[in-house]
Amino acid sequence: MVNTKSTDVFSSIVDSAEKRFCRYGLKKTTMTEIARDIGLSKASLYYYFPNKEELFKEVVKEVYRTLLNEFEGLLSSSVPAEDLLHGYLEKRLIYFREFVHLSALSLESINSLKPVYARLFENFRKKEIRLVGEILAKGIAAQDFQNLDVAYFSDLFIAIFQGLRHNVIVKKDTVNITETEYSLLRKQYESAFNMFMKGIKK
Repeated sequence: MVNTKSTDVFSSIVDSAEKRFCRYGLKKTTMTEIARDIGLSKASLYYYFPNKEELFKEVVKEVYRTLLNEFEGLLSSSVPAEDLLHGYLEKRLIYFREFVHLSALSLESINSLKPVYARLFENFRKKEIRLVGEILAKGIAAQDFQNLDVAYFSDLFIAIFQGLRHNVIVKKDTVNITETEYSLLRKQYESAFNMFMKGIKK
């Protein structure tokens, strides 16, 4: 059977949904609005995605794929491991600000949303841990870092900064990030990163 689905239409739907989800969140976004944004009938939209949950999952996958792919290509480069870790955190902080609604849902999914969301976010958390582990291994091979337990410290690294991001969201009634909060979070990132590096560098 020939697949008649258009890649261009698929991409347009995901792009439109990403804008809606990031601005209004999952609950306040409707399939009708997404279809209208790109001049597509609701029936055509459902041809590509049977429900809002499947579309949301694709948006999350695309966001995280983009983030991780930007750094995986640098692992074989001459960029020092410490700079890679710092650059990853910088990019992760920017993504947090741009996709704060997705981050909030990640936090909520742990306790209250469908298990499929919890699995989705946990899957990407594991990918982040794997990426950080590869960076740490690179630093060890270059003798910049101590001969540490990569699995333990990569998990710890992700947990520290995930905790800092969640600390911003959990205190708020509405999901937005003020300049003051963002500046404080950036400062906390730098402090935590410096302490982490002090503990693992030779």
